[in-house]
Amino acid sequence: MPNSKRITIKDIAKAAGLSTAAVSQALRPRLDSNIKLQESTIERVKKAARDLNYQPHSGARSIRSNSFNTIGYFVAKTGQFTNTPYGYMAGVHDIAEERGFRMTLIRLPRNIEDISQAMPSVFSERNLDALVIESYSELAYQIYERIQTFRMPVIFVNDRHKTNSVYVDDEWGAVQLTEHLIEKGYQRIAFIQRQTEGGPPISKMHHSAVDREKGYRKAMKKAGMSAVSHTVITTDVVGLDVELRPEDWDAITSFDAVIAYDDDLANLIARTAYDRGLRIPDTLAIAGFNGDYAALSAWQRLTTVRIPSYEMGRSAAEMAFKLVDGGAETSLPSSVHRPTLILGQTT
Repeated sequence: MPNSKRITIKDIAKAAGLSTAAVSQALRPRLDSNIKLQESTIERVKKAARDLNYQPHSGARSIRSNSFNTIGYFVAKTGQFTNTPYGYMAGVHDIAEERGFRMTLIRLPRNIEDISQAMPSVFSERNLDALVIESYSELAYQIYERIQTFRMPVIFVNDRHKTNSVYVDDEWGAVQLTEHLIEKGYQRIAFIQRQTEGGPPISKMHHSAVDREKGYRKAMKKAGMSAVSHTVITTDVVGLDVELRPEDWDAITSFDAVIAYDDDLANLIARTAYDRGLRIPDTLAIAGFNGDYAALSAWQRLTTVRIPSYEMGRSAAEMAFKLVDGGAETSLPSSVHRPTLILGQTT
């Protein structure tokens, strides 16, 4: 008679000759774990799990029996991240639809203290097969910690981790953009960050701010040019009712070209220049980053770096389904996408 005993982490640990903690980290990596494993050790654990027919999470079982046929899309956006493009979500939706699944949108309200209050269907009902999370880095860690209780396949999109994430190569994109400005003959090129009054700098909230400035500095150093960054302070998320402070405007106009952290900021700079009669790009060249709706709404076509958000969303959903289908497989190598330089009229 076949052995109907359910295989546990302890069984895999015994078969692999490792501790249960090591096996748990190999099968379901925790971002904050102090346990570091060699690739050979991870493969040994996965082989033992396959040999024992280990089933790690309810999602993997339900896909073969009573699947919920639902993939969750969690968008945690507050402050600076309210106006990002919806390409990621569209990509996830289309892959889910192709698989005959629904996509459930879960959005984090502003100023919520307990994440579980925003995600009852995830943390209470557990009626999802997998979850794709689009959020900034600090909050993503909190969500990841909470979701481990339910052993649900989780993929992060637009957030960088070693495994189970899909992100863009912001540094490479910033190098391409900076080299474009250098080739155009601009001599005084600055990188402009932004921060909401009273809030943390974006560099503390998302890796893209650091990576984009790093790419800018790399290109400037290669060209033997001085790199300068400046952070503008705004009263709220960049929008039509937000103005640049005089001191920030004076700093920006001391250069002949600026690379803004994102298209929203680039659009604000362009609008201010237009209001004050400056000729773009003759007096000031302006470039942005993201390639979303803000680039399209600029009074001139904005030079920008387009993030392939739709393609990244599709990739995240495909990874999520691989985890759902994968049995003992609980992690996949992260997927890195390269952005595209879009030349407009502002440089």
